[in-house]
Amino acid sequence: MQLPFVLLAAIATAAPAAVAQDRPVVLATTPPHLAPATAAGKTQITVRFDQDMNSTLYSVCGGGPSFPKVHGVSWRDARTFAIDVELEEDRVYALDLSCATVKGFWSAAGQRLAPTPWRFATVGPAIPSELREEIAAKLCLLLRERYSYRDRLGIDWDDFELRAHDRLVECPSMAAIALVSADLLAVPQDPHISVRWLDASLATFEREARPDFDVQGVRASLPGLERVGRIGLAARTDDGIGYLFVGSFSRDSRSQFELCLDALHRMLDCKGIVIDVRQNGGGDEDLARRLAAFFVDGEVAYAAHRYRDATAEDGFGPKQVRTLRGNVAPNAYRGSVAVLMGQQNMSSCEAFLLMMKQCPRATLVGSASQGSSGNPKPHALAPGLTVLLPSWQALRPDGTCFEGEGIQPTVPIEMPIAALGNADPVLREALAILRGPR
Repeated sequence: MQLPFVLLAAIATAAPAAVAQDRPVVLATTPPHLAPATAAGKTQITVRFDQDMNSTLYSVCGGGPSFPKVHGVSWRDARTFAIDVELEEDRVYALDLSCATVKGFWSAAGQRLAPTPWRFATVGPAIPSELREEIAAKLCLLLRERYSYRDRLGIDWDDFELRAHDRLVECPSMAAIALVSADLLAVPQDPHISVRWLDASLATFEREARPDFDVQGVRASLPGLERVGRIGLAARTDDGIGYLFVGSFSRDSRSQFELCLDALHRMLDCKGIVIDVRQNGGGDEDLARRLAAFFVDGEVAYAAHRYRDATAEDGFGPKQVRTLRGNVAPNAYRGSVAVLMGQQNMSSCEAFLLMMKQCPRATLVGSASQGSSGNPKPHALAPGLTVLLPSWQALRPDGTCFEGEGIQPTVPIEMPIAALGNADPVLREALAILRGPR
C-alpha cells in the first residue's frame, strides 16, 4: 500500500488538547460528495464545517490520477476551507479529509474531524442503457462468486443488488459509474475493495485509526535519528540498541526497502533491536518475509489462507499454510527484538506481524492492527472499468480468520493524542523491555 499524497498545514505541530465539545463535522462540500457530473477546468472546491476550525491544522489526502491538480489552499473564513484545483473531463476524483495517518483537521475547541471521504466525477461521454445494465449485473455476479468476505457482516445481498442496479442504471457516464460503484462497495467495510476507472483508483472504505506515530516523538527519544531513503529511519542508542523504521512493503518502494535492509545489517551487533512498522500499510509479502527472516529460527508456519471457490461445498478451496525459513549467519539476528505495531498495519504488514510472533525473542508492542488482508484480484466490468475484490480469507496459523479483528500485540500500549510530538510512549516501553530489569 502506498503512502498517500497529503496537503498539510505548513506550521502544523502537536495536536491541541481536546475539551468537552462535539467533534466537528462537514456540513457541505462544493462539489457535493458523490456529484456525478462536475464541470472540468480550473475552479475552487470548498469544505464547510459546522464550527470554527484551527487554521494551522489541516490535511487532505489522496494520490495519483484520482487526486486533482492543486494550485493553492486557503481559509475563506473560520469555517470554510478552499482548494484551487484543475479538473479534467471524464475523471473520478478522491480526496480524504483528516485521513487516518496524519493529524487532520481540528476545531478551534480542540476536537479532530473524523476521516471524511470526498468523491466526485467530472462530465464525460454518455453511455447506452444496455451497457449500464450489463455492468450492474456483472458487479452483482462477481460479489456472489468471487468476494471472499461476503458473509462476514451478514449483509442483505438481495437488497444490495436491487439498490446497486437502481443506482448504476441512472449513471450518466463511465466516470459516474465508477464513482457510484465505489460508494456502493463501501457496504462490506473492506479496505481491500477498490474501483479503477482508466488510471484512477477509488478506495471504498477506510477504517478510522488513531494516529500512533510522530517522527518528532521518536526523535525526542532517539536524538541521533537519521533518514534511510524515503521509507526508513534508523538510530542507535548510547547503550547499543538499534532502531529501524520501515514505512512500507510496497513493490514500488523495493529499492528503498533495500536501503532499510542495509541499515539493519549495520545493527546486527546491537544488544537489542526495535523494528517500527506503525505506519506500514503492507504491500509485497515477499519483502515482509525478507525482513522477518533476520529474526526467525528455522522454518515456521506463520499464516494460512483459503481462496473463494463458488463451486466448492462451503464456498472455499482447501486451507493453504504459508511458511517462512529464517536466515543464517551473517544475515541473522539472535538477540531480543521489539516490534512497534498499530492500527495502520494491514495486509502484508499483518503477515509480517504474524511472522514475528513466531520468533521467541520478539515482543510486539502497541495497539492491534486493522485486520484487513484479502489478496485482491482485478475483475473487468467494462473497458477501462475494473473492480478489485479480495480473493482469499486470511487466517492465523491455527486457522482462525482475523479479518476485522486484527493481530494483537504482546504488550498493549495506546498512544495518547497528547503524546504526539513528545517522547513516544510506545517506543519508550519497547526500549525498557529490551533493556530489561534495572
